[in-house]
Amino acid sequence: MTEYGYSFDYSKTMMMKLFLSSPNVRENSTYVNCTFAEALEVIRQTDALTLGVPKILYLVGWQYHGHDDKYPAFFEVNPALKRDCDGDARDSLLWLIEEAKQYHTTVSLHINFCDIYEDSPLWQTYVAANAVIRDREGNPDPIERYNDKPCYKVSFKEEWESGLFVQRWNRLCDLVPLRKIGTVHVDNFLCCYNNCPEVDISEMQDYRDKILDYLRLQGVDVTSEFTYREGPAGRETYSHFCMGTTMYPIRCLGKIPALWWFDNLRDEEYLAYPPAYFGGGLPHDSAFADVFYGNIHGEELWIGDKLQSGAWESEYLRQFAMIELPYFWLCRHKRLSVVNHADGTKTVYCSDGIVCRGRDKSIMQNGQMLKNDRFVCLPVPWMEDAYLAYADDEGERTLNLPGANGGYRMQRITADGLCDAGEVTAADGKVTVTFAGADAYLLRR
Repeated sequence: MTEYGYSFDYSKTMMMKLFLSSPNVRENSTYVNCTFAEALEVIRQTDALTLGVPKILYLVGWQYHGHDDKYPAFFEVNPALKRDCDGDARDSLLWLIEEAKQYHTTVSLHINFCDIYEDSPLWQTYVAANAVIRDREGNPDPIERYNDKPCYKVSFKEEWESGLFVQRWNRLCDLVPLRKIGTVHVDNFLCCYNNCPEVDISEMQDYRDKILDYLRLQGVDVTSEFTYREGPAGRETYSHFCMGTTMYPIRCLGKIPALWWFDNLRDEEYLAYPPAYFGGGLPHDSAFADVFYGNIHGEELWIGDKLQSGAWESEYLRQFAMIELPYFWLCRHKRLSVVNHADGTKTVYCSDGIVCRGRDKSIMQNGQMLKNDRFVCLPVPWMEDAYLAYADDEGERTLNLPGANGGYRMQRITADGLCDAGEVTAADGKVTVTFAGADAYLLRR
């Protein structure tokens, strides 16, 4: 348990998603992007590219026919994802969870507590319990649409008071050992206004808090999609949109430790909340992303032909070096102040003489350049006396390694492991490295 009561420190743990499958609604079947067996290969290669840093991988579309299918139920593993040698798909999922551990990876689930569909096995049960958001006439009211089907929303108050939430959570934990895993990703965890009977946003947030508190007592971190700042009213709009500009209080502080997207935040909130307390995600606003960096997603690269051909590896390595590594390194330093510029960019000042400048995506420490928009050379925080150097361009480059002297072994980082690339000598905190372009090296004693 971390100092904030979480199971994981999301300022030191990568948080990614892997898309497995989606429903083929027309044929009542499934589109498979990645099977469980293929997922382990992705995990193996990713561990090599990330130098063994701790990782959490949430599986998207693991249930029924795939992503967003049959909610609020999530009690069956998609049979199309199983290995031939296993009795059923659940066996394959449990196999993946265990095998991934050797690659510093915790495998967990991407689920949804908010959505409900008419073809769900739980539809009639939830309607009977009035646990569905309703219009003014008392009819279940679809608010969104996914997989070419109307998507209704769960009313957290009635679901909690009826015991339905605890029932479905326990059934899920009977299927997959989430209490032992210690983390789950809850997609789109929004509070909606209910018209009949009236449950306003504030009361619905109270019941979301009950759900979060219940899972936390069970030792399970809930990570989620957005910074939830729902408004107080909304008879017409349901107030389910959390991407607006009005800065209502963040009700999930201290309850949701990490987000997929950091959105709708003020400068002072980035300074006030340390990443180990509230972090993990990528800022939606590029002005923030260019100075605070964040947790790369992986999901958009592990898709279709990119996944099958291995074409994802080069871009993944670049994102890891240019976004993830700076995030992890900066998380070890206190954020002190933010300066906003007329061109819309920001400059952030951190402890230990660190300056992050959005205008040129640079990081400097005590006047020495450690990163710009084409290269980076930073310490690897989870390794002793080690640096990662990456450059988009080919050619010789002199890098700053503050305080370093003497010989360093240089190894090229690849999806199949580290390849020896000779030795370099650091003198007065500088070292010269020759890059082939879009390549990364680990330098260590």
